[in-house]
Amino acid sequence: MTKDCEENNSKAIDNGNNGEDRLTDEVHSAASGVFSFQHAKLDKKSSARLNKQKRKFLGGEEQEEEASVGGRNNRMLDGYEPPDVPSVAGLAGLITGCCKPYQKRLTETDVRKNQSRLLFCNNMMPLLKEDENVGNGIPVVVYDGRGKEYRMKFKRWGSAMYVLTSSDWPKFCSEYKLAKDVDIVTVWMFRHRVTEKLCFVISCRWSPPPTIAQGKALHRRPRKMLLV
Repeated sequence: MTKDCEENNSKAIDNGNNGEDRLTDEVHSAASGVFSFQHAKLDKKSSARLNKQKRKFLGGEEQEEEASVGGRNNRMLDGYEPPDVPSVAGLAGLITGCCKPYQKRLTETDVRKNQSRLLFCNNMMPLLKEDENVGNGIPVVVYDGRGKEYRMKFKRWGSAMYVLTSSDWPKFCSEYKLAKDVDIVTVWMFRHRVTEKLCFVISCRWSPPPTIAQGKALHRRPRKMLLV
């Protein structure tokens, strides 16, 4: 009986070791496959499918939209280079600590009424105070070129994206008849010299890219242009 038990235990140990060996072999094989895969050249269909899965699991859809339409802080999207400090009625001498201007061509989600937000990338890092938490959102005042005020919230999305959000953003879009692909906004972030609050200035201009302007006739609605 004792001999039989010892033999059975020995077999169990051997089977366990073999299982671990097989598992180790599979892990090494998978790791080798992944390592070699980084040098593989994919066709367009496979690459698109892989990128779709990456966006699904890593949340990169907004980042891709931001990079593909308007560029990341491209200061001369259509040949216009905005000033480092905006000139706004009522703000003379009140703008301090102004960040470099950020431009983007508006996307569909920027002007979608049910989303109520303007998305931009991490070039707009603010000079935050200790009691300001951009993850939770910071109430801010947003000015247009005439000095009109809009109340919004400045908030971080994920690790590298930011939004200005509130019901006042759709009002801004409606006021200037902003549309995707053909309107560009310029955004400045600054501290108000008196209140020391975080503030923004947003100007906009109608500027369709050549591929759109030449590819189809645009119905150009009367709109208020705002350059500062």
